[in-house]
Amino acid sequence: MTAPSLTARLIAGIEAGGPMRFDHYMARALFDPEHGYYASGRAGIGRHGDFYTNVSVGRMFGRVIAAQCAEIWERLGRPAAFGFVEQGANDGRLAADVLDALREDHPDCFRSTRCTLVEPFPKLASAQRAALAEHAGRVNWVKSLDALPAFIGVHFTNEYADALPVRLFARLGAEWWERHVAVRDGSLHFENLRCANLPPELPRDAPEPYLAETRPDAARWVGAVAAKLERGAMLVVDYGFPRDPLYAPWRTAGTLSCYRAHRRDDDPLDAPGEKDLTAHVDFTGLAGAGLAAGLDLAGFADQYHFLVGAATPLLLAMETAPASPPRDADLRALKTLIHPETMGTQFKYLALTRHLDGSTPLAGFRHARPARKTLGI
Repeated sequence: MTAPSLTARLIAGIEAGGPMRFDHYMARALFDPEHGYYASGRAGIGRHGDFYTNVSVGRMFGRVIAAQCAEIWERLGRPAAFGFVEQGANDGRLAADVLDALREDHPDCFRSTRCTLVEPFPKLASAQRAALAEHAGRVNWVKSLDALPAFIGVHFTNEYADALPVRLFARLGAEWWERHVAVRDGSLHFENLRCANLPPELPRDAPEPYLAETRPDAARWVGAVAAKLERGAMLVVDYGFPRDPLYAPWRTAGTLSCYRAHRRDDDPLDAPGEKDLTAHVDFTGLAGAGLAAGLDLAGFADQYHFLVGAATPLLLAMETAPASPPRDADLRALKTLIHPETMGTQFKYLALTRHLDGSTPLAGFRHARPARKTLGI
């Protein structure tokens, strides 16, 4: 007997229990153990997938992240046990690139490094084990942050925060309403319901009509990472904005988007579990959560400025190296990553640290504007 589709299960649940808040719907669409877009292993990255990310460009992204990790290791006093913890590692290619680069470019740091992937989904963990087979003795897995031992090192995410489920709000008739998922004529539809306690980040003077998202789990996530980080850094890479531009008056349609086969659409209720659902990150909110959890705000930059700073030693080394296919491929990849009209301004980098020497900025933030001023903190 064929199991019911996710759509059928959602409809049955809503018919039985009433309209569903959108963040609960998004969690099911992305992380349902059987049908969720990520949990099922359906998420595809690269040319034959649904979207591109920094890892799609080649090994250069991992090399730059490895260089930044090595600098953090140095500033921590070269600890004998240095953790590289990645959450949302997808197929494990980035973790493999980082470990490869540490082994090649920073061998002393590599000898101290142990990698932990926080991965609750068996299909993804299996793919990660295959990608990291060469480093099998250096990598371990935990299913949640709760199961992660306290560590010294770097907690890293690349396009993880944007998949944390969002609540949807619509400003109509000079009031804010919360969008829920309801059933009409046997299909999923949006229904606007009153909300007694509006999230404080929503702009009170937004025009109408106006759509916006908030992320109820973001602060809890940052706090959970902070609770495990004894010394080191939390490095968040994602697309998003500081709060003021995120909720700018002209951003009337919000930022929620769907991606499948490299095509964007704005219908998150169509084919749940079959495509990616994502919304831009509120970096002011993440930074504020980090400060509230006792972390220090060490930097905020776009990808262009971060990679130019963090990659400077690599670029100097490549300038003196003889031309070769690998070197030329790395240079082309870096140009793609920093191009200001594509990835260079699309992605942002946030560094939150604990007990890390901050007398000078980390390399990736040496060309950045003051983080507090930029983030409005």
